[in-house]
Amino acid sequence: MTDENAHLVDRAEEALRRRARPGSVCSCEELLDHLFEFLDSELDEDQYARFRAHAAECPTCTEAADAEQHIRALVRRSCAEVAPSSLRVRVQSQLTVLRVNGIRTAD
Repeated sequence: MTDENAHLVDRAEEALRRRARPGSVCSCEELLDHLFEFLDSELDEDQYARFRAHAAECPTCTEAADAEQHIRALVRRSCAEVAPSSLRVRVQSQLTVLRVNGIRTAD
């Protein structure tokens, strides 16, 4: 192995050790891989603190977290709406017609 390759291997191994150590610096890739757990507070305290510190300094990760939180808020609002009773009646009627005619609906 050349000196240059050995140096690259050493740097890669050190990066992996830093990534695994509590309190080590978080990368964008790592935060984005665990974005849902981060936003749902499903991480241990050390990992959550690392991700929070990274997001506070990284515009890309802050934007990704903000976008996901915005989408979640939209979904929550959308799920709170109730379908009109006329729509329910039409859907139930169509399901009845399909059942009577022997056409199975997807489960």
